[in-house]
Amino acid sequence: MEKEIRKFLTSISMLGLLASCTETGTLEARNDNASMAAQSIRTFVDHDELARRYENRARKLLEIAAEHEKRLQYYEDKSYLYGRHVQNSQSRATALVQQYKREAEKATEAAFHHRMASQLSKRDYIASRASH
Repeated sequence: MEKEIRKFLTSISMLGLLASCTETGTLEARNDNASMAAQSIRTFVDHDELARRYENRARKLLEIAAEHEKRLQYYEDKSYLYGRHVQNSQSRATALVQQYKREAEKATEAAFHHRMASQLSKRDYIASRASH
């Protein structure tokens, strides 16, 4: 009986220790992400870099969507091989293509906004230098 109580107390304390370590790690990660975000959007150069990242992401998402479109075409061409399961595969592939295209569109829009912010920052910087 005493052994069981010790095991129970040991396991509870270990769970508590693990839970406390996990929580502080996520809070630190959140704080790091927030501070990194605040630091990364300071100059027009940062906006250019963010725009490039979003453009690259959009390009990759469109490539993935094209792969899923190929898979969808394969399912449509070879539907006789899969029987009833082909309808599920087709609907999943169609949904994935649409989702990736939507995400690519959002990334392209974000890139556009960062390009605009970069141009505005450059213009303001040049105007402030010209007035001095």
